[in-house]
Amino acid sequence: MNKRHHSLRTRIWITLIAVFLLLALLSVYVASYLYERLYVDEHIQSLTESGEELASIYYGYDSESSFLWRVQWTDQSSGADVFYFDQEHPLLEPDSRDNLMIEFFTSDEQNELLSGKTIEIIRTHPSYDQEVLGVVVPLIENEQFTGMILLSQPLTSIYEPLSELRTVGLGLLFMFVILFFITGKLISKEMITPIQKMERAALRMANGEYDARITATSKTNEINQLGESLNHLAGTLQSEEKNRTEFIGNVSHELRSPLGYIKGYAEGIEKGIIKSEDGIPIIRQEAESMLHLANDLLDLTKLQSDTYELHFEPVAFAQIVHDLLNRAAQVADEKSIVIHRDIDDSCIIHGDTQRLAQVVRNLLDNAINYSNESSSIQVTLKTFDNCFLFTIQDEGVGIPEEKVQHISERFYRVNSARSRSDGGSGVGLAIVDEIVKKHGGTFTVSSRLGVGTVVQIELPEYVDEDNEKGSENT
Repeated sequence: MNKRHHSLRTRIWITLIAVFLLLALLSVYVASYLYERLYVDEHIQSLTESGEELASIYYGYDSESSFLWRVQWTDQSSGADVFYFDQEHPLLEPDSRDNLMIEFFTSDEQNELLSGKTIEIIRTHPSYDQEVLGVVVPLIENEQFTGMILLSQPLTSIYEPLSELRTVGLGLLFMFVILFFITGKLISKEMITPIQKMERAALRMANGEYDARITATSKTNEINQLGESLNHLAGTLQSEEKNRTEFIGNVSHELRSPLGYIKGYAEGIEKGIIKSEDGIPIIRQEAESMLHLANDLLDLTKLQSDTYELHFEPVAFAQIVHDLLNRAAQVADEKSIVIHRDIDDSCIIHGDTQRLAQVVRNLLDNAINYSNESSSIQVTLKTFDNCFLFTIQDEGVGIPEEKVQHISERFYRVNSARSRSDGGSGVGLAIVDEIVKKHGGTFTVSSRLGVGTVVQIELPEYVDEDNEKGSENT
């Protein structure tokens, strides 16, 4: 059985209603509690003070008539019913004539009164047949119970203000309900509607429509930021899709040409049109071209993987540069390109020898391929603030300013018009960038169209930790 999932809008409304009911119940409880503790307790305190005042008068009165007059005055002025009982009207003895009043108190309350304690009562009055709030003050003389003063007030009169408060509370509750629904609508508009737009845009992206964008309409910063993030994601996916499409076209072209040569020369050799000694070298050359492309793609995939590990060791980077410059000299001579070198031979780097050589090789190949004939290339390797700065400056065709920032992106080619003479698969500089990053360095490119290009690699200087520790111990 499939579990039903409620929409975000439904969940928010359920949450708001639950919070509303909880607050309403809590408000009723707090109001009742405060009324009980403040208003009712105030009445009890007032009755107690009046009773104790009458008791003090009782102990000091000159005549019974003056005390009874004070009892009557308190009864009329305090808003409470005041009763005085003395030994002539016994209440606490089993054979009392006033059995009705005896039943008004429990046995525990009778014992407390006999011991001289003031008690508070809330119960039905036997004479009025209604609930009353009362305070009973015992009168004790010579450690003997001589009487008591009962002050009571109907609960209806005490709780009457609460009824008025309830009426006001219902009005406030009605206003709060209206405010609650207005707030719910605003929350729905500010939060749910933009999220639904994002959901629709995300579904379009999932279906390959990477041009989908979200217009920020919410006043909530977090939702706007989420929309901007989705737009950025869509832009990235769109760019990646464009690069992927171009890359597939590049690879297809690069493979089609050598495969065409291989197929043509193989058929020519098979039919006897082309001699083996003439066709086989060309077939081998084209096969090596495809192998080089495949290796570049494999290298880029490995380097972009988080699990790929380089083999770090102290590397004489200056020697790598010298060796590769010597190998590139013949290719440069074919285009009458002069390579000037200024190398700091003390350059030692902690890195992977093969990968660092791959970096230098790719950069030199690019510089020679894109340099004009009879131009020059300047290669320098200098120490700079505990780092080594490797620079190659050519006088080639240059790169348009708007394309320089994309030069190290995978699958990117400055010249989208593919030809076998002006560019590779678009992964060479992406490989360089990944290798440099894994060595803790930086790779930057600056260029001017028609003037030339400068590429710089900054790599940290190798530090022999064992020798440093030995020096410190010494």
